Amino acid sequence: MDLNTTINGITVTRYCSFKPDADSAESKKVTLKIKFDNVPLRSVFDKAGATTAVQWQNGKARKNYESFEDGQVVEIDFKAPASTMVDPVTQLLAEAKAANVDVTDKKALTEYIAARVNK
Repeated sequence: MDLNTTINGITVTRYCSFKPDADSAESKKVTLKIKFDNVPLRSVFDKAGATTAVQWQNGKARKNYESFEDGQVVEIDFKAPASTMVDPVTQLLAEAKAANVDVTDKKALTEYIAARVNK
């Protein structure tokens, strides 16, 4: 595999919420569509590896600090990113809201769901 291969036309969807600041009780949920156009495959793997390394450092490495030698080479496996499980209903409602569907309108919501099922 050539890690210099450029990828195009790939979109990854992520659901997230955010607050205007850390102390705020108010939050918003959005659907992010992350587009990968003209991105070297190496960059994608580098980013995934960086996240994996931080998770390892904050987890297993910290818990077992005394068992590692300074300068030691440690091999770990990449696993699919651990993500917070989102309740499917919550996810569907967030998607409907992002599509400008009034989720309090049962008819509109039903039509939205039917359209999704019939794709």
